Amino acid sequence: MIVAMTRPMLGRLTRDAEAPLLFESLFVAAVASFLGIRWFLASTGYPRVGSNGVHIAHMLWGGLLMLLALMLLIAFLDRSVQHLAAVIAGLGFGTFIDEIGKFVTSDNNYFYRPAIALIYCLFVVAFLVARILIGQRRLSETEALANALDLLEGTLDGPIEPEDRTRIERLLELANPKAPLVVFAKHYLAELPQAAARPSRVATVRRRLVAGYEVVMANPWAERVLGVGVVAYAAAAVLGVTLVAIETPVGGVAETSAVATIAQVASTIAGAALVGRGVLSLRSSRAAAYHWFMRGLLVWILVTQVFVFYSSQLAGLGGLVVDLVAYGSLRFAITREIVAGRGPSEAASRQA
Repeated sequence: MIVAMTRPMLGRLTRDAEAPLLFESLFVAAVASFLGIRWFLASTGYPRVGSNGVHIAHMLWGGLLMLLALMLLIAFLDRSVQHLAAVIAGLGFGTFIDEIGKFVTSDNNYFYRPAIALIYCLFVVAFLVARILIGQRRLSETEALANALDLLEGTLDGPIEPEDRTRIERLLELANPKAPLVVFAKHYLAELPQAAARPSRVATVRRRLVAGYEVVMANPWAERVLGVGVVAYAAAAVLGVTLVAIETPVGGVAETSAVATIAQVASTIAGAALVGRGVLSLRSSRAAAYHWFMRGLLVWILVTQVFVFYSSQLAGLGGLVVDLVAYGSLRFAITREIVAGRGPSEAASRQA
């Protein structure tokens, strides 16, 4: 009933083309902060911040981080600030929700074993709400134009970056070509000068990475090696999680431990299936394959690692670090495919 009432209302709102990416950053940052805090507290003996009966719970730091994210969003009209705020909000939410055990038990028990499962359920609910907000429809002509104009807003004080130009062009392709604002936007975009190469170290490293990626992927054997590497990565993930599940002794609440074991193995297999679907897509579309890889990787980050951490903090943190490196690499590769025109526009592909 609520969903049915929400959809018409959301249909009248203009969706952000980068909303899926922003939600993705938020959830990944939340899981990373949550697992990182659990590892840090366990390795340092759960220190107390404060004295004389005063304890500053890290939940407060989470609230402050989320407040900072809101202040950034309210204060600035900038896409880069949006992405920064999404990461900060995710870090804050992960820090906040880590203490859920204190608020669902009568004795304020931080070590309440089912807390991990409760946190996972909250992530699932948040993900479903995000999907409802984004919707499954492609961007309408009006939404595509609104997003293009929003990106153009960032070019009012100077030249435009090549990647931003490509994104705007793709969005304008989805809009009504006869609309006056679309005609104006295309003319304005064509007149904008290209941003000069920046001599900074970060820009230099980025250019080298881009050049290296293009050189490697231009080889005929690159996709075969990529496919083999991805399959090996997925197989290692399934094997590693299975070994953790087998070797972890049952302790605490037996039923909860069994649920955690089933969840981590099942989610790992589900993620591997999505990755396998991506391998099958490599021949037809590299960009589509990357998106399938990303879906599988997000299942591992947002679901599997939470339950692996429940069984083994060391294995959970180690697996998270590896998955985050793979996540960053995939984000880079997807961006390169879109900018090079070898894949669907970011606005269209992320609505899938």
